Amino acid sequence: MRNVLVTGATGFLGQEVSLRLMRMGYRVVGLTREIKDNLIAVPLQGDLLRDDPFVGPELEYDAVIHCAGHHPGETDEVETLHVEGTRRIVAETKRRGITRFIYISAIGAGFHAPTRFQRSKWVAEQVVVNSGLEYTILRPHLMFGHGSRTFQRLEEAANRPWAVLPESKPLIQPIYVGDVAEIALRSLWLDRTVGQIYDLGGPQSLKLEDVVRHMARDIHLFRILTLRIPRRYAYYVLEKIGRVGPILSGEEWEFLQHEVIRQDSRWLIDYGILPHSLAIYYSPLA
Repeated sequence: MRNVLVTGATGFLGQEVSLRLMRMGYRVVGLTREIKDNLIAVPLQGDLLRDDPFVGPELEYDAVIHCAGHHPGETDEVETLHVEGTRRIVAETKRRGITRFIYISAIGAGFHAPTRFQRSKWVAEQVVVNSGLEYTILRPHLMFGHGSRTFQRLEEAANRPWAVLPESKPLIQPIYVGDVAEIALRSLWLDRTVGQIYDLGGPQSLKLEDVVRHMARDIHLFRILTLRIPRRYAYYVLEKIGRVGPILSGEEWEFLQHEVIRQDSRWLIDYGILPHSLAIYYSPLA
């Protein structure tokens, strides 16, 4: 049986990755700080932010899939987990003699990105790129599916006859969490993906208000009033007053300002995947 180490195995994406790996016949070992009821993998107990040795089975692993990370705006310590945590798991990967490493980054990761979340993801990418490992880096846009925190709040907004939204011109391309998990899984055996960085977006380009209306139609609210906060005030309002609607934090809104101008179609060819649209969860826009 082949073994894969998954970080963030109890998280939104990590659970999906773990389930798909097990269905494919892999033994999944999940790195976790404490044993939780929702951990479906064999536990490897350890903390990415501490130098204590990991406690768990000593196995020969085929690969590491590094899903652990914070949500945009979730904490002020985002750099610690993304950068120092990635350094720790890269060092552990090399210590165990593992060569294949798949890292889940984020769309818009870059040195001059607008959010700390994206900037810290970019620094972590550099750690991976310069590690000497056979890496693949995946940069998904906003992921939807069961368990998505952002989409749960969008659903709450869609359940009301009105929603307060920050004014936003950029289009977002929500991608199904199952598609991202499948891409991570296929990276294990597709040699052409080694050394590549892929921007992952779904098949639809939508404004945030269209996403909310999409959901509203699914619950038969055919009319929903959207009140827009002017863009120049949006970050201040969302960050200082809190989530409005409730929908987004200021950091989440900034993250969604990254518009995918040029669709990266290489992953469609390299992985042979047709991404799912929002219609698999919500009725399509009329």
